[in-house]
Amino acid sequence: MTNTPINFKQEREFGDLFNATFGFISLEFKKFATAILYFVVPFLLLASIAMTIYSVKAQEMAQAIVQGGKPDLLSIFSTMGSLLGYVGVTMALSIIASAVLMGTVFGYIKLYIQKGSDGFSILDIWLQVTHYFFPYLIASIVVGLIVMVGMIFCLIPGIYLAVSLSIVFSIMIFEDIPFSAAFSRSFKLTKTNWWTAFGVIFVAAVIVYILSILISLPSMLMGFKSIMTNLKAGQPIIPDFSMGFYIVSSLTRLITQIFLVIPMIATAFLYFSFVEKLEKPSLMNKIDQIGENE
Repeated sequence: MTNTPINFKQEREFGDLFNATFGFISLEFKKFATAILYFVVPFLLLASIAMTIYSVKAQEMAQAIVQGGKPDLLSIFSTMGSLLGYVGVTMALSIIASAVLMGTVFGYIKLYIQKGSDGFSILDIWLQVTHYFFPYLIASIVVGLIVMVGMIFCLIPGIYLAVSLSIVFSIMIFEDIPFSAAFSRSFKLTKTNWWTAFGVIFVAAVIVYILSILISLPSMLMGFKSIMTNLKAGQPIIPDFSMGFYIVSSLTRLITQIFLVIPMIATAFLYFSFVEKLEKPSLMNKIDQIGENE
């Protein structure tokens, strides 16, 4: 593959969106992966550690209840409170990691468009991450709640809202506008292209799902082996996984979260494609340049 810069600001067909997505990842992999490693992985690692502690303690509690005869209710409630604490910490760190990941991905793309592949540093990316962290954090919570409510009342409204708001984070950073304005603009841009957006998100989700299954195979096999060992020994089917299983599972969750860069980059290309299709800014710029030269 050549190192020809990728032009984001153009209309693309469905298949071209994915060609551009994986082409961009391939071309920018080294610097892009470095930014992910520096800014995102620490938060994902902390979330994975909290989740691992939760899983181990939950296993210990289940074993104590099944094997310990009469359960100590005070001890159970104390453990459950501790478990809820670890769940809260895991969720909080995951939300923070998500905001940092979006800031890294979309901030990288913004700098790439403005300055070219070699025109910015890791520090420049970090400045983008910190600048958009709180707007992205708030927006991700609000969008998540809106979609969740839509899913609770009926699956279809939830899907519709998720797709309609799929480019809101791209709009916020590429147009540098607040979430309130990006919210309505996302609906506007996806209104006549909803099925295209749905198709791109669906295919990207399937890709992430397949990659996640493949990367999860070691932990799945380890868990299956532990269950089969208990069955052969005639023991109750309760959690009895090794620490190695939990460590591998935590690393798997971490890597799976990083796979979300694929739909994020795809929605960035989707945003620019919709803008070019509906508003044709590149064509208008060319017309203005011709007028200035005459």
